[in-house]
Amino acid sequence: MPQQIRLLLVDDDEMNRDMLGRRLFRSGYDVRLANGGKDALAILAREHIDLVLLDLMMPEMSGLDVLRQIRKVRPASEFPVIMVTADRESDSAVEALRAGATDYLTKPVDFAVAQARIDAGLLMAAGDRAQRRQVELYRLASVACDEGLWDWDLSAGAIDYSPRWKSMLGFEESEISCDPEEWFKRLHTDDRRRVKDEVRAHLDGRTDHLVSEYRMHHKDESWRWVENRGGAARDEEGRPVRLAGCHTDITARKTIDPLTSLLNRAWLDSELCDLEKRHQHAALLLFDLDGFERMEGSLPAGCAGPFLAALAGGMRAVLGAAPEASKVSIVRSADHEFAVLSRNPRPLQETEKLARKIQEALNEPVDLDGHTLLAGARIGIATTSRGDSARALLFNAHAAMRHGRTQGAHVEVFHQGMREQDLEELRLEADLRRSLDEQAFVVHYQPKVALADGSICGFEALLRWRRSPAGLVQPEQFIPQAERSGLIVAIGKQVLERACLDTAELRRRFPHVTVSVNVSGRQFAEPGLLEHVRGALEASGLQPDALRLEITETAVMQNAETALAMLQRLREMGVGLKLDDFGTGYSSLTYLHRFPIDTLKIDRSFVMRLPGATESVAIVRAILTLARSLQMDVVAEGVETRRQAEMLRDMGCEYAQGFWYSRPVELSVLRELLAGRILPRSERETSVGPAVSDRVVA
Repeated sequence: MPQQIRLLLVDDDEMNRDMLGRRLFRSGYDVRLANGGKDALAILAREHIDLVLLDLMMPEMSGLDVLRQIRKVRPASEFPVIMVTADRESDSAVEALRAGATDYLTKPVDFAVAQARIDAGLLMAAGDRAQRRQVELYRLASVACDEGLWDWDLSAGAIDYSPRWKSMLGFEESEISCDPEEWFKRLHTDDRRRVKDEVRAHLDGRTDHLVSEYRMHHKDESWRWVENRGGAARDEEGRPVRLAGCHTDITARKTIDPLTSLLNRAWLDSELCDLEKRHQHAALLLFDLDGFERMEGSLPAGCAGPFLAALAGGMRAVLGAAPEASKVSIVRSADHEFAVLSRNPRPLQETEKLARKIQEALNEPVDLDGHTLLAGARIGIATTSRGDSARALLFNAHAAMRHGRTQGAHVEVFHQGMREQDLEELRLEADLRRSLDEQAFVVHYQPKVALADGSICGFEALLRWRRSPAGLVQPEQFIPQAERSGLIVAIGKQVLERACLDTAELRRRFPHVTVSVNVSGRQFAEPGLLEHVRGALEASGLQPDALRLEITETAVMQNAETALAMLQRLREMGVGLKLDDFGTGYSSLTYLHRFPIDTLKIDRSFVMRLPGATESVAIVRAILTLARSLQMDVVAEGVETRRQAEMLRDMGCEYAQGFWYSRPVELSVLRELLAGRILPRSERETSVGPAVSDRVVA
């Protein structure tokens, strides 16, 4: 049931008071009666009253005095007071209205008019109370949701910013005016035009809602990411009259890496841009985790995240104790890369010292679900001085890290020579790409000799590059760049095809010879390797058993299970398989037993120390013993002296290749060697076979 309206009727005339009171009571009101001002104020103090009918002229305390006392505690917007006056008291009625009276009635009272004005006063008070509740709810909601509210009166050209909107940007309420520029002038220059276009599109009716994200300048000079949502109110003709919405601070979502709780790459890019605008000196340290991808692949699912988080914690501990720690920020700049940005850094020697301390922290073992994990790190350091591009820091630090990795250094500081080297590598890569199209890569062949009788039983295809105007370029000068760029795959394909064609032609006259072709680690990881091999064999007509693929120990062991599957499929094709550089890598004997390898190649680093180095002799003997037990052939490479050849033969090695027999030669020279048309020098004739004459070109 709705609550009954309670009225207070105040009149010193008992007859007037009783007569009007009874009529109001019969009309459904709950009526209280007071015979004067003091009595009325006492009732108001102890009871809830919805409306007062107050006689203006009363002895002791006039109605105007009572009204003033009421208005001290009850505002006109929420508590209606209707004055009852005589016609001659019109001036007093005006004074009462100015003092806060809601309305007035004249005597004698017309009851119908009285009832209408009572209902109007009650309705007005109810509306005011509802509006105040809405305002209060709006205020409470804005505080609870932690959002900054804004309300733009388009006709007045003013925006009402909530206190939270202002505090989100670090300002007190009095520091922000109602000017729309208080908003737009604080937008990041990269975002300002876009945001204004989005607002205009919504006002023009081209979007249903105003939704955007952008950066705003905080009072502390930092940038805060804001998500803005709003909508326009329109008049009957569809024209926008008001635009209102809210700002939400999403800086954490946009700039914090959720895995490590460090700052992310987006923050770093923005900060470098700001440093450049302020011409501020800075240093950037990049930390790349060695072998993380291989480690991640071997870890149980979900372990990589906690591992990175643990490393981030170690970095925080080091930097927290560093001088001027407030000017140093840690960033997770890539999947397995961290960065440390130092503003106004200390001397370079101290920056390097800090880098090594962080490196020590990253080298600490991490125990995780029963696994002890280690992460070494390569570090690149770059600094900038005033006037330099701060954004070049990232490029330079990456260059330093890359050069350090190439040279085996764990901490490398950028210098201008690195840029020159990078430019040379870019030119080299461009020439390599052009040479692919021009067929500028050639194949030379180094004979493989049977140590028992010195006969040539095969040869290894070796890549050379005719780089104009440099002439013939040796592999060590361009293969590393070809590997890094991925061009080695296309180059290797050309070598394979050329070697198969040449060998097929030679076997028409010398059917016993075979060819060995090197397969780089990058090629071996390519899914298309099988099709390349099959295509080269079919195009040349070469029998699969005449082709040997040489694969390095390191390439095979990078992913042993995948390598095993690839090797088995190649073996099923009938292709021979050699394990190159054996003894220099990290083969597991378990895998070696499972691999379908038919030949081991003893690396030249062991052969060149024969016969004097006891350790090399022991290693070669061990390899030969292992090969015999696994029923594999052995080829020793890098044989350069008669004594080395004799010793290898006496130890039971079957095959050898090296400068003692022949340098790598062109196809035409190889053809003469196989036909026996190039005679050896007499002083090099030995029981293990002849050496090729000086007519053989490198």
